[in-house]
Amino acid sequence: MRTGHFRKTSSAGSNAASLIGETPWSATAFAAPGLAPARAGTEGDIERVIADFGAAAARAHRAGFAGVELHGAHGYLLGQFLSATINTRVDLWGGSLEGRARLVRAATRAARAAVPASFTVGVRLSPEDRGNAVGLDLDESIQVARWLAEDGADFLHLSLWDASQNTRKRPEDHPLPLFRRAVPADVAFVAAGGIWSRQQAEAVLDRGADAVALGLAGIANPEWPARIREVGWEPRRPPLTIAELRGLGLNETFAEAMRNWKGFVADAG
Repeated sequence: MRTGHFRKTSSAGSNAASLIGETPWSATAFAAPGLAPARAGTEGDIERVIADFGAAAARAHRAGFAGVELHGAHGYLLGQFLSATINTRVDLWGGSLEGRARLVRAATRAARAAVPASFTVGVRLSPEDRGNAVGLDLDESIQVARWLAEDGADFLHLSLWDASQNTRKRPEDHPLPLFRRAVPADVAFVAAGGIWSRQQAEAVLDRGADAVALGLAGIANPEWPARIREVGWEPRRPPLTIAELRGLGLNETFAEAMRNWKGFVADAG
């Protein structure tokens, strides 16, 4: 469930209110060039969105899914509350890390309480600042991971952008072992970040991940999970033409949107 994200696109950035019928809300009022302005969320907004996370998990369970992932990475609403720079609230939902983490914890508990224990509930996190994820500290993110494990998260998904790189705060350390040591062994870890080849995936697993997540590689290679087992198979890498993307199952809007990723779409086609 993604709510309250400040999208860096001309259509959603300046016209967010017209798209959703109201001014989007965040931890605090926010406005910056190229980003959708937001108002500060009220207590009612916060309580309602917590209930919405629980209701969404329940719907997913009834629909036959095996689990849900709450998106707390990439500058979406949960990450905005975690941010020490975006969240300047002085009530229970801001201030200290305990206050800034209150929303993601409450949403996780709501989702967990709405479904049976056999239904998987996880949370995606940005460990440090990157892109729209700002105001995040590595050690604070590790503490948030500890709390989410206590709150019933079955897995944590680290969005690393480049899973081969060490942390910025501790250049000698890769994030996966740091997070792995911080939470109980029965909490699984998923990692994403520029994973294309089998060798890259295995390197991430060796560092402590239980699974890898694909973004661009999965779009370009929808058969990746099956074919990665084949010795010698190499995934197709960009650039791809619009015609090739349509052939992979992307509709016209999705294929054109991939132009936002530099170098992914070939100029011709």
